[in-house]
Amino acid sequence: MQEFAAILNRLSIAVQFAMVMCLLGYFLLLWRMVKLREVRLWTLAWLADAVALAAVFIHAYAAIPPFGHRISLVLYLAGKAAFAILIVAGARLHLRPGVEPRISLPIFTIFIFGWSLVLGLAVPNLWQGQLAESALVGLVLLGGGITVLRHPRSSVSRWLGWAMLVEGVVFLNSAALLAPALWGNKLGFNYFNYSSFIDSLAELMLALACIAVIADRREELLHYANRELLQSQQRLSRLVDTDPLTNVSNRRGLRKAMNSVIETGSSFIFVDINNFKQINDLFGHQAGDTTLQRLANLIVEQFRPEDHVIRLGGDEFLVIAPGMDQQSARARVAAIRESLKHMTDDCPPFSIAAGIAELSPGGDPASALEEADRRMFAEKRGR
Repeated sequence: MQEFAAILNRLSIAVQFAMVMCLLGYFLLLWRMVKLREVRLWTLAWLADAVALAAVFIHAYAAIPPFGHRISLVLYLAGKAAFAILIVAGARLHLRPGVEPRISLPIFTIFIFGWSLVLGLAVPNLWQGQLAESALVGLVLLGGGITVLRHPRSSVSRWLGWAMLVEGVVFLNSAALLAPALWGNKLGFNYFNYSSFIDSLAELMLALACIAVIADRREELLHYANRELLQSQQRLSRLVDTDPLTNVSNRRGLRKAMNSVIETGSSFIFVDINNFKQINDLFGHQAGDTTLQRLANLIVEQFRPEDHVIRLGGDEFLVIAPGMDQQSARARVAAIRESLKHMTDDCPPFSIAAGIAELSPGGDPASALEEADRRMFAEKRGR
């Protein structure tokens, strides 16, 4: 009977080791494909678990000297402790993606191997060291699972929390089964036969939960990336359609604005600075730029947010005001002229000429634009 139990024990260890190696390979592929920091931590966790199970596998199948059993135990203890801490660190990073996990690699390494060396080499009984390790790993995973369940990012996160709880309970149960070792009692094979198969199922459940969380997080990141791309395209479009000097639309926005008012009708207001060349010649091009900026600001202030203010080039501006009649447009132009009379800053004094044409619903925007331009030049000639 004991011989059969020993064979079953070795078989369960081999199955668990093969499963963890497959999981490690899959997580290594995920590391290359998915650029998430929790993937990196969980991949390292499964690497640590593979090291632990490799030590158990060698202990079960290879003939090694007595001191070699201690070395195998140290590797097992180090691997399992690192596995639990890295799983919890990855879960914490998943819950708070903008916060770096507080794991210093040197301190983490010293703690893991220091703890493992003390347990693996100092305790008089190998099972006593494994008992303490099972209790530590169980409590770490249990605490991490409770944290995830209390603050889940999504419904998928709950799967991870429950999987961590199950794995933690498995380790705590192992610690309970190992408790007789504290009094030097000999353990039978039932512990190994029971724990390896159950631990395999718990680890598989935990791995699947991690993979589900990664898939959910990747979908979330893709949605965020698409939203950022759309916003970047919109910002780029605004930059392309905006005059950098005056911060109003440029000629690229003219066609879009004209097409938008065909059905509603609009007033077309053509505005031009009188004697703009003289301003540049007398005061310099910097003063000319200031003049253009001042006029653009006044036009934006006097017209509505839904009106299209466009710099056509040079000192020419066009306002396309949907649904606005000519009387309202003339009042706004008069307000601009009144503001120009009371300028007190270092902007050179200037005046404007304006032409207003009304587009009826269903009319031709190009004809209205030409009419506003013609009336603006007629006003210039009449000065």
